[in-house]
Amino acid sequence: MSAIRIGVIGLGFGQYHVKTLVNLEGVRLVSVADQLHPDPDGYSQKYGVRTYQDGLEMLDKEKLDAVSLCVSPRWRLPLVQKAVQLGIPMYIEKPWASSLAQGRELALLCEKHQALVMTGFSFRYLPAIVKLRELIEGELGATWALNGEYVFDWLPPTEHWLWDPENGNGYFNENSCHLFDAVCYLMGTPVSVFADGAIFQNSPSAEMGSVILSFPNGAIASLTIGGLGASAFRNFPRINLITANGQAHLSGREHMWETLSWATRNRGTSQIFHTAPEALENTRYTYALRHFIECVQAGRLPTTSITEGMLAVMIAEAVYESARSGRKVQLSEYGVKGASL
Repeated sequence: MSAIRIGVIGLGFGQYHVKTLVNLEGVRLVSVADQLHPDPDGYSQKYGVRTYQDGLEMLDKEKLDAVSLCVSPRWRLPLVQKAVQLGIPMYIEKPWASSLAQGRELALLCEKHQALVMTGFSFRYLPAIVKLRELIEGELGATWALNGEYVFDWLPPTEHWLWDPENGNGYFNENSCHLFDAVCYLMGTPVSVFADGAIFQNSPSAEMGSVILSFPNGAIASLTIGGLGASAFRNFPRINLITANGQAHLSGREHMWETLSWATRNRGTSQIFHTAPEALENTRYTYALRHFIECVQAGRLPTTSITEGMLAVMIAEAVYESARSGRKVQLSEYGVKGASL
């Protein structure tokens, strides 16, 4: 099969997609678009791509097999409308939406056109967590309890789009969604959320949070999330997992799972699975984007599609509601029953 022709819209975050895609086998990056600058950092010369200031113009003029949408949620709707009309598969960066209402609007649009869509949760595709999922389905057995942390040194200024309720909708929706999705990948769909948040640096919404997720089988997950970490610490994210037959530790470095250690209860020693650190040809997005490309080639839905994107938005909304009200929020209040959306 000839190389998949792909474009990237939004080169703030999309710059990392560009650096990944140009090193992926079976992919040809043909165009990029950014509304703030038609050719930031000399992309046309550096990568030999055509550049646009208008993403809609790029979608109209280029014959694309796929597109990566890296614009923030506020600016997505017209781009998604154009892409589904043209039948172009989409990799849509997290978060899926700023709110459930916006998320449902995008979901209905994509479902109406039977669009091939992938939500950009790169965490779950990294080899160490894939290995852990295999162990849960095998020798480790069902998950009983999880303790997780995704905290690092990044707190954008108050005017940043992350804080805008109609765009990023705060730290928990825009950033912590990565950990929410990873936990759901390992444990399933939660039934309730109990949370609290804190503000220490005068940000528009919570900068740190503690979250407890409860699951249908009685399992629980306790999470610490936020952006008040110290820059000297680069070993994030992390997960400690207790299962029916043992225990596992999943550790990361700068947003990328690297090392898994585990042991069953009948063994006196642990085992270790280690992966290479992030590099030019092996970025934190390589495995997710490779999965997307394979799905485009095969015409099948990715394993993180609209459902997973909506679930993360739902959990974030429940976190904010629980922190505001002081009560445990049942996800059935948002339309979730048991283990299904």
